[in-house]
Formats: sequence, C-alpha cells, structure tokens
Amino acid sequence: MYLGVRTAIQHMIDHELSARTEGVHDFLWRHLPWHTRAELPREFLEHSGIHPGGDLYQVMDSSGSWLYQAPSMTRLQIPGELPDSSRPPRYMTIERQGNDLRVLSSTVEVSKKYYSVQVATVVNPLYAVLSRFKWIVLAILPFVLLIAGMGGYWLSGRAMKPVYDIASTAHGISEQNLSKRLAVPLADDELRHLSETLNAMLIRLEGAFRRITQFTADASHELRTPVAVIRTTSELILERHRPVEEYEEMVRKILVESEITTELIENLLTLARADANATQINLLPVDMCDVVREAILGAQLLAERRKLEFSSSMEPEELIVLADKQSLRRLIVVLLDNAIKYTAPGGSVHLALKSNATQAVLEVKDTGIGIASEDLPHIFDRFYRAANARNLDVDGSGLGLPIAQWIASMHYANIEVISVLGQGSAFQVTVPLDDSGVIKFDTLRSTVSR
Repeated sequence: MYLGVRTAIQHMIDHELSARTEGVHDFLWRHLPWHTRAELPREFLEHSGIHPGGDLYQVMDSSGSWLYQAPSMTRLQIPGELPDSSRPPRYMTIERQGNDLRVLSSTVEVSKKYYSVQVATVVNPLYAVLSRFKWIVLAILPFVLLIAGMGGYWLSGRAMKPVYDIASTAHGISEQNLSKRLAVPLADDELRHLSETLNAMLIRLEGAFRRITQFTADASHELRTPVAVIRTTSELILERHRPVEEYEEMVRKILVESEITTELIENLLTLARADANATQINLLPVDMCDVVREAILGAQLLAERRKLEFSSSMEPEELIVLADKQSLRRLIVVLLDNAIKYTAPGGSVHLALKSNATQAVLEVKDTGIGIASEDLPHIFDRFYRAANARNLDVDGSGLGLPIAQWIASMHYANIEVISVLGQGSAFQVTVPLDDSGVIKFDTLRSTVSR
C-alpha cells in the first residue's frame, strides 16, 4: 500500500509538471511572435496569475539568456539548461531553502527556435502525507499480522479438518475392519479425489486379504484329508499285528495319500512363488510340436484307462515359440488331465495344434460334463471347483487351471474357454511365435470368454 501510494503521488506530480510545461509551450506559441522581448515578462506574469501555483517556472533561449524567470525561481537559484532538441524531458528532485522541489526540464520548439522550459513544484506537503501514512501503516501492521495469523490458523484448521478425518479413519482400519471406508467430501476437489483413491485401494486390499484368507482356509482343508488318512492308517498299522498283505495295502494307501499331499504342496509352492515373482522363466526357442507330442504320450495312457477315445492333429510339422519347455509341457498336461478326468467313459478328447501368421494355437476339446455359465468366470480361481465337478468322485484340488493361467501369462499367451453344461468344454491357448527371437506380443493378457 505504501509503495502504491508513493507511486501514485509521484505520477500525479509528474503529470502536473508535464501539463504545466505544455501550458508554457502553448503560451509561447500564442505570444512570442506578437510581443517584443521587453513585453514578454509582463505577459508571463499575467499567465502565472491565471494558473494558481504556476509561478515556479523559467524559460531560457538558445543563447543562454533568460526569456523569463519567475521571481520565486530566481530566489531558489535553480540552474538553467540550454535547449537541446535531442534531449528527452528530465525529472529531478532537489532541495532548496529547506524545501523539496520536483523539477521538469524540457526543450520546446516555437517558430523553428528552441527554448528550455523548467517548471517546479514544492512536494513537502505531499511527502509529509506519505510519511504520516507510512507511520500509520507501521503502527497497525502488528495488529494486521495478528488478525491475519489468527484468521489463517482458523482457516487452516477448517481446511485441514478433512485431512485429519481421513488420517484418523485410515489409522483405525486394520485387518479386522477392512470393509470400513473413508467419508467422501461433497466438494469436487483434491480431498474428494484422495478419499476416492484411498477407498479404491482399500477395496483392492480387502479383496486381496480375502483371497489370502480363503487360500489359507482352502489349503488347510485340502491338506487335512490326506494327512488324516495317513495318520489313521498309521494308527491302524500300530494297533495290532496283521498279515503282510494287510500291511502292504495300508502302506500303499499311505503312499498314495503322500503322493497326493506332495503334489498339492508343490502346486501351492508354485503359486506362492508366482505371487512373489520369485520364479523366473527363461524363454528360449522351442518346437511346440515336440512339446505336444511328449504331453500326448501320458494323456493317451490315461485316456485308455478311463475308456475314452483320444485323438490329436497337428497341421504344421514344426512351430517355434519362445517358451520354457517344461512349463509349457505342464500347461498342456493340465488341460489334457482336466479334459480326461471330467469326461465320462465312452466320451472323447481331441487335441489340435495349428498356427496363424503370428501365433501357435492349441485347442483341447472334450465331451465331458461341461461348465455352467455362472462358474466360467471363476474356473481360474484357486481351489475353485464347479458344483458338477465336486459331485464327481474325481481327485482334484482346484489348482491346475490357476497354474496353467500363470504359465500362460509368463509366456505372453492367452487361455480362452468355451463350454456348455453337459456337452463338454473347449480350451484354447494361443502362444506367440518366435520371430528372430523377438516376441511380437506387447501386452500380457489373460482372458476367459464364454
């Protein structure tokens, strides 16, 4: 405010001096050609009387002689300047006889002759007003700062209250109440966006925590049965002496349950390493036809035992893909094993391998029990088994398809399934072909379509 007032006063003074200079210039145009040099002082005095406060000025011609010098200017002894048309108007502040004077020196042209015009004004009263204003401002400044500080503290408290509420609510959320959500402010501002973002994060955390809890419960449930069988059988062995044949049968039963338990634990470890990104798959050029032929050997024997018709077709003789051979073989075995297990005797399982311009396409079709539409979105969930699958007396933990999906994602491949309840299922895997060691797939996708 002080600087603004000072600038305004300075501008007002300079504007007044400029206007007075223009007045003197107009006076010279009107009177100089029609009056002698001796008559001019009287005309200048009359001009000064017409304009109050306009008696502080003096005019000098090009020879350095005073054309007119007001009596007040004579007493102040302000040195004159020779006219110079190339010199712009110049403002200066000087001190004379205890007063501050603002002086404007300009060169004007009249009838092709140049004259130096100096006008001045006393600025002490205006500077006194400015000085009083400065001291008033300094006096009230502490009170203004105090009021501003108190107001700022109050406003910041109101502004930060939603943040404190968010922090307090977030501090109270734990694994026991992950369903709790932050209050979303009504205003469409940054705090609303922050609250919505944190709520979305809590939804994801709740889902992840629920899946972990479900995973632990399902794993415990799956392990409980074989462990109970092993313990019970062991207790029966130690209960009394039995014939060798009974011992062999019981030990064989323990061995089977141990193998089931070992397979389940290996699957759990595989998924745990997948979640922790601890398993690194080295993708190398592999002939997918060879991998499929190796997987088919075991599938044919299993299909014969279950009295199924098994068939396969491979259009190309060689399909080079970037893959980890053992992991890719495991993916194919999982799909074949599922197709065989959930197909009744007398049914059929068919494997087909073909290719297009950029992908190898593997399809496993069966005439089994099929998958209900409401179960399709969940078949890749861990430990999930469809209702019709649980009703069958078929060994399974519900980990095969999740492992297959993970292997597919590590190979930048897709798994899609089409199934009709009671008519069978068709699983299709597309793997990008190797093109000079460069994977053409830029995005990793795992989709399930009906």
